[in-house]
Amino acid sequence: MIPQSFIDDLLYRADIADVVGRYVQLKSAGANLQGLCPFHNEKSPSFTVSPSKQFYHCFGCGAHGNAVGFVMEHLGLTFPEAVEHLAGSMGLEVPYEKGADIPAEVRSERDQLVELLTRAANWYKAQLKKHPEAIEYLKGRGLTGQIAARYGMGFAPDGYQNLEAIVDHYASNTLLDTAGLTKTSEEGGRRYDRFRARVMFPIRNGKGQVIGFGGRVMGQGEPKYLNSPETPVFSKGLEVYGLFEARQAIHRMGYVLVTEGYMDVVALAQWGFENAVATLGTAVTPEHVQKLFKQTDRLVFSFDGDGAGQKAAWRALQACLPHVNETKRADFVFLPVEHDPDSFIRTEGPEAFEAMVAQSLSLSQFLTRYLQQHYPLQQIEGKAAAIAFLKPLMAQMQPTVLRSSMLRGLAELLDSTPVELSQHLGLKMRTAEREPFVPKGKGKYRAEKLENTWSPPRPAAKSPLLSLAARVIRAPQLVHVCDELVELYEREEKPQTEVHSFIHLLAKVKTDPNLLEARLQHAFNDEVHQNWVNAVLREARSLDDSLDFETELRSGVYQCCEVWFKEELERITAQLPGNPAQLAWYHECMQRFQQLKQKRVNQL
Repeated sequence: MIPQSFIDDLLYRADIADVVGRYVQLKSAGANLQGLCPFHNEKSPSFTVSPSKQFYHCFGCGAHGNAVGFVMEHLGLTFPEAVEHLAGSMGLEVPYEKGADIPAEVRSERDQLVELLTRAANWYKAQLKKHPEAIEYLKGRGLTGQIAARYGMGFAPDGYQNLEAIVDHYASNTLLDTAGLTKTSEEGGRRYDRFRARVMFPIRNGKGQVIGFGGRVMGQGEPKYLNSPETPVFSKGLEVYGLFEARQAIHRMGYVLVTEGYMDVVALAQWGFENAVATLGTAVTPEHVQKLFKQTDRLVFSFDGDGAGQKAAWRALQACLPHVNETKRADFVFLPVEHDPDSFIRTEGPEAFEAMVAQSLSLSQFLTRYLQQHYPLQQIEGKAAAIAFLKPLMAQMQPTVLRSSMLRGLAELLDSTPVELSQHLGLKMRTAEREPFVPKGKGKYRAEKLENTWSPPRPAAKSPLLSLAARVIRAPQLVHVCDELVELYEREEKPQTEVHSFIHLLAKVKTDPNLLEARLQHAFNDEVHQNWVNAVLREARSLDDSLDFETELRSGVYQCCEVWFKEELERITAQLPGNPAQLAWYHECMQRFQQLKQKRVNQL
């Protein structure tokens, strides 16, 4: 866990304008800075950076946060990774509290591996300029020097020990094997380069660090693509090629284009589809999907048009099932059999490829088509087999609106009802998913009155403390109005989680009201507390500026104090107070309770 004091200090040191300005072109707009939002596609700027309050806000899509939050969203990093990234840019080392730190020797090895891989990437890049045959190969594939430079492409010459040029003691340097750059022969223990006579594609993590490579032969040869092995810094089931380079285009275009090969990515980028990424010689995994959904709400898969590409698309659908819902969708482009994305866009052009993306099948359409192609649904046996096939697939989906909609569509396809199909699939249905009657057009089914008919869910009442805290955010100069309530809460031996969060929030307000929103974005390392604070910030941003915040604050404090005294009086009464001190406290609580009620009446 990262100490809160370090996070606070980091936010003081990090100038939000400098952090955002590395990725967004900003112009002065009064006291603030303005530019095009990097999180959604827009033509006129609605993205504002406030140097005085140290936060950014987009009036178009609602994106909002501080320097750490911006790095997390823009680079697709976790909170610790974003803190490491910011700290590293300032020459600071992140301190980890005992029990959560990465062992020093592990961190040291990771640093050494990244440094070694970076040296190798620079060497391969320099070799590309020295080998005309590699340059001609890339030109023949329609690539320019600009694209090669954007992706840091290089060339590994033929030869078994070329990497002697970048390290000392090549023969005994075991770190080369650990980084996946070399292998050691079983006979004789001789070390030799893993990548030879191949065009090289460096693989970067979210920070832009080189963590592995993919190498492609220029002519005939097997394997066509050779990837780095699993190492302490690289796992092909977790990483995606081109994501670091594609981030801004993904936000601009509103979706990520997922392909199978390195050449697909660079070829698509050459023709304007800079939002393309590729899996690393492995099938799409749920971890890939989760990582990509952090960047955008729409994934578009475009694999080869042959049988292998069809199988890859089906595995991608399975990987998406645990993560898709009504706001996160997956679509599938099916190219002609003779094409992959690289060859299709070179022969047919970007307009034709864009048309293919526009005509992509949704996940539910792909699933329906798959059932129709693989099962004789006109037969009872075929429908039964299809239902058995669907059972493990649908079990992976969360009980969302999307799943409910898919169940209705699949039930119609399989000549069933959603309730019956859910029962066959072993799914527990929410009340809202159950049918109160048989739909029109299903006359052959008997209408049944269900025991639990659907009724719209009641909206959850907002917590009084959450509403109160939101108003404190909007009027931090009035935080002292809450002092009486805080005094009461501090009397409790075991306060509720929300009470603890509320007291912590008020302390932050009093410490520095000017940087309030920036500090509160990551006020807690604890997820439960931070989720509550984030809900407070969302509520605060939804409040109308015309509200009388002082009146609302006082009313909210009166309400929360009344609740506290009422519960305290009930507790004392249940204990049958007998000693003078308990009785005195009881009468004091009663008196203050009545005074609060009168204050509320007078206020109204």
